[in-house]
Amino acid sequence: MMNSLQIKLQKGQLDELKDEPASLLKFLNVLFEPLSVNYEQLKYALEREFRPEGSPEVIRLNFDRVKFEQNTGQGSFRIVLDIDFSFGCEDVVTNKRDQTSEWTFLVDYQLLIISFYSSPYIDSRTTADEF
Repeated sequence: MMNSLQIKLQKGQLDELKDEPASLLKFLNVLFEPLSVNYEQLKYALEREFRPEGSPEVIRLNFDRVKFEQNTGQGSFRIVLDIDFSFGCEDVVTNKRDQTSEWTFLVDYQLLIISFYSSPYIDSRTTADEF
């Protein structure tokens, strides 16, 4: 199961979304401004992705390899992040730097909604978790 999130855009925000790398980076950095609701949602999705390695806390994230096709509204990017993993039983924290996560996105120009989808390799809850 993939992680996904949807963000409702304001009318003017789509004007900033162009298929130029510098413009795309600016758009993502504004959309996911640290401490904003969107940032916290993305951070939570990333922490879910890295959950199998311990109790993760994202402490830094940056976007790169940003691509966007304005005609189709489809794009992709990579997130490079630093994560602290806590292991409660052992009272140990492990720092991992420059971890990566691949994402795609789709813009619905009519509804002004941008949907983000993470890599399909995220650990998800299974029926085995119930036992």
